[in-house]
Amino acid sequence: MRQTKPKAKTKYLLHCSLMKTPEMKTHTILLFLIVGFSACTMDDASKQREAVIVRELVLLRTEGLALAEFVGSKSADADVIKVGEQLRAYYQQTHPDFLRACTGSQIDLNDADFDSLWTKINDRFVSEDQSMESLCLQLCDENIRTSIKLYEDIIRERESEKISYFSFIALPDLYNQQQQLDKIRSHSRVQQMQIKW
Repeated sequence: MRQTKPKAKTKYLLHCSLMKTPEMKTHTILLFLIVGFSACTMDDASKQREAVIVRELVLLRTEGLALAEFVGSKSADADVIKVGEQLRAYYQQTHPDFLRACTGSQIDLNDADFDSLWTKINDRFVSEDQSMESLCLQLCDENIRTSIKLYEDIIRERESEKISYFSFIALPDLYNQQQQLDKIRSHSRVQQMQIKW
């Protein structure tokens, strides 16, 4: 007895879909349009979110480089200068990977944004009522902690595969810098307490 192959399911499904009433076809078309539109909306929202993340990262990285410049020119303490140099080296070394991660992303920044950032840092150095070394360490600490939090959020949310991967690369060195900075700050506090005694 000769065996025949069963008909392909796709032909059956196609046949059934062609036999639908006009009202059923309309509902099917509307369903496809809704699903397609929501996918486009999610894609647009994802791109917008990615643009916001990239913008924040660019500003943070620029701030870090600017801080490194200020620390180098304002501080006389060797440990504090070393913190600035490490921050600069970190941003310079990770820059090629960062550019690759951001390829194709929209960045809504202009010269005024960078001028504002530079002015904000300069104003902190002028207006703060504490020692120059303490201020340099505080500002570097703020930049590193903010960067760590943003990278951790990126990894947790998994918005963009490329930026998430870059975050994995970027975080370990930032953790190391944070630990070194904490050691310097605690050592500095101990010295200040000894001077007071």
